[in-house]
Amino acid sequence: MSLLVAVMLATTAGCSFSLGTEDPPSSEAGSNTMGESGPGAEEASMNPQALDDSVVFLMTTVSGYVLFPGGENGEYVWSDEVTAVSSCTGWMAGEGGEIMTAGHCVDQDEGRSALIGTFLSDFDVTAEEVADAEINWSVEGLKDGSDIEVVVVAKQPNIDGATINDWEPVQIVDVMPFEQGDLALLRANGLRADSQPPVMTVADEDPQTGDSVTSIGFPGAIADVSNTMSIQNPSFKTGTVSSRQVSPRGVAGYEINADISSGMSGGPTVNEAGQVVGVNSYTIRGESQAFNFITTTADLRRFLDRNGVD
Repeated sequence: MSLLVAVMLATTAGCSFSLGTEDPPSSEAGSNTMGESGPGAEEASMNPQALDDSVVFLMTTVSGYVLFPGGENGEYVWSDEVTAVSSCTGWMAGEGGEIMTAGHCVDQDEGRSALIGTFLSDFDVTAEEVADAEINWSVEGLKDGSDIEVVVVAKQPNIDGATINDWEPVQIVDVMPFEQGDLALLRANGLRADSQPPVMTVADEDPQTGDSVTSIGFPGAIADVSNTMSIQNPSFKTGTVSSRQVSPRGVAGYEINADISSGMSGGPTVNEAGQVVGVNSYTIRGESQAFNFITTTADLRRFLDRNGVD
């Protein structure tokens, strides 16, 4: 029997563990440059340089304490301060500094799991023990009894056209958790109009099975979590849409064969015209191959609409 594990594609420093699992979805038949959307748009060709300018590197930090069974008689005690740092990808979605990414990149529940996982990375534990801890242990923020706080900053690599050259704090505006669709909207309120990266265009329609797509993001682990870290250039991974899938919870998504890897979560997947057709979400890792998934264009459009982002 093959083992299928859904891995959300954030990269977390200091630990190596799955942020969550998902039952394999069931099959369903069916199936930016910032290119213009609408009739004739597909005739445009993708411009990687223009897309580079719209993609941002996101670093998320969660700090707090973990209540774990570490007393002499197995009683629960509070740990020393723990900090979990992870990276994801985002892309400019609105003229007001709005940035789209994956929900699990900034969701508080995922931050809780990352905090526990980072704490356990100092111990020799199994994946089952990590999963049990995520269910049964408690965490709190830096203030006594407070919730943990997810802090996000954005920056772009040192490439021509980059405008976010220093770490920019971003606000978490809206989060759709992984199980409900895996989307999040952030806002960089401190950007000047002349320093905002160009906005990417979202396609009018969902892709069809067999369509060529390119997934964009920042793969790889964080080697240095200091603010002087060097950010690599985004990677472009090309493939096709394999199928439309629906999860056991009723959430639609697209399986693609582009090689998405850790850290690319939240990045855009674009069509041949450079228009966004979905947000990089997760991978199901089997014994012999990985199955990569993105959100649907329709869900992305609805999410942006409910937040007033054109």
